[in-house]
Amino acid sequence: MDRAAPVAGPPRFADELRATAKLAWPLILAQASVMMMAVVDTAVVGHYSRLELGAVSLGNALTFAFLVFGMGFAMSLEPLVAQSLGAGQPGRAWAWWRVGLRVAIIAAIPLSVLAVASSWATELFGVETALRERATAYLIARTPAMLVYLVYMAARSLLQSYQRTRPLVVAAVVANVFNLIADIVLVGGDATLVKLGLPALGIPAYGAVGAGVATSVSTIVMAVMLLVAIRGIRPTDVDEGDTSGITSGALVRIGLPLGLQLATEFIVFSSVGVMAATIDDVSAGAHQIALHCSTMTFMVSVGIGGAASARVGHSVGRDGGVSVRRAGAAAMLLSWIFMTLTAIAFLTLADPLAAVFAPDEHAVRALAGRLIIIAGIFQVFDGLQVVAAGALRGAGDVTRPFIITAVGYWGVGFPTAVLLAFEADLGARGLWFGLTAGLATTAVALAIRFWRLSGRSFARLGG
Repeated sequence: MDRAAPVAGPPRFADELRATAKLAWPLILAQASVMMMAVVDTAVVGHYSRLELGAVSLGNALTFAFLVFGMGFAMSLEPLVAQSLGAGQPGRAWAWWRVGLRVAIIAAIPLSVLAVASSWATELFGVETALRERATAYLIARTPAMLVYLVYMAARSLLQSYQRTRPLVVAAVVANVFNLIADIVLVGGDATLVKLGLPALGIPAYGAVGAGVATSVSTIVMAVMLLVAIRGIRPTDVDEGDTSGITSGALVRIGLPLGLQLATEFIVFSSVGVMAATIDDVSAGAHQIALHCSTMTFMVSVGIGGAASARVGHSVGRDGGVSVRRAGAAAMLLSWIFMTLTAIAFLTLADPLAAVFAPDEHAVRALAGRLIIIAGIFQVFDGLQVVAAGALRGAGDVTRPFIITAVGYWGVGFPTAVLLAFEADLGARGLWFGLTAGLATTAVALAIRFWRLSGRSFARLGG
């Protein structure tokens, strides 16, 4: 499926459910494929060394603590492009893409530098020297991936808004092949090759650094493939029509609240990852395993949220009527059904899931199993909040969701996590209980916000 079929007039709720599901499933597959690369990194490194696993966990937390600010600029293309297309202005949509690509390239450079430099500051948080040094080496190795990641995000936002989904899936699958091969060859070196029955090539074991190189290669592959695909959707009348108000400044004004909203969530999770590392390397590894398990199911809701953003955005651009509420409500219902089913799986299969990542590290495996049980509860709220945020993003509501998210995570989630982990001495489990409290608060507030807002009329973004 490359393009959603046009619907005459506001669709019925059942029709909206089908249309959203049809658009969401390739987005889900693409999201899951992208996340699978990180899961493969964790699984391969986890079989190699507990220290290297902790380094990858810490490095990933620091990476997205900075890149998330630029992700808002890339994701602001979702409502801008979708609303322009819904209004029948493809030339205007393409003009927004060119501006968004330029902003993404400019933002990526300083954010990547800050991500690498931040690893040296982890000493202030009590991170052990060996773990800090390996995390720094990992970040340096994945710097090329950081430099092109925002370009990939901008391209993904454009294709998603055009409801062109096949290139996203193909690029992610191809990148996974590159990532798997690079991990096998570079993380464990010849020892891994021999274990798999392959001939030795004289390659040493690079551990976390090898995983960083694999991430860089796969991310570059994805970005290039999406840019090639985008050339095929360039409208013939790209230089015609009204392009007033389409400037970098206008995009930044929309993208900044989005980036701040994303940052309030990502930095909480990154901070929790750092705090887990300060407890001990067992907690750091177990936290990363549980996070990957929950993130795989979360990617389904991210895909549904992307579909909600596109469907809501097109509805706003077209007429802003009752179809806006139906699009958001259909997406939230789909997410709730899926996340509830997977929560049951997490509660019943926690230990087998943990064993996939750390079969020989019994301490890590035991703690990861307990964290996965908690993740089964919190992911239901996690799915709701990301879909509600996507619906609000498609409607062009970017400031209030940032405030709601900030209060939910930093006013409720983070302090609760600190108190339970260190004052109540619950360790990593306390961190996850705190995350659950923050997610529940944010999810309910965002859902209420969309329901109230969707009863009003909308003005398109960017004029």
